[in-house]
Amino acid sequence: MKTELYTFIMEYWGGTYISQVEAADHKEAIKVWIVNLEISEIKGFSEADKAKAIDNDDFYDATLLKGLTNVWCIGFIASKGYALINFVKTK
Repeated sequence: MKTELYTFIMEYWGGTYISQVEAADHKEAIKVWIVNLEISEIKGFSEADKAKAIDNDDFYDATLLKGLTNVWCIGFIASKGYALINFVKTK
């Protein structure tokens, strides 16, 4: 199965965190990203926050940003505030 590269940009508690994953589609990319997210590098983000996102079905319902191609937005409330994640299918 062909995979695509996705770039994730997360804004959380005053920091910006960027990482990339490979996945078959944007929905799989979300799962791959959150499961593999290295939380030790994210100020104020805990294992419990990560588990909350993984277990939240609504987290996987990304919004395609109006007027853009292959750019989505997701987010959730973590322990220190709102985590806003934009991600792009990177060519």
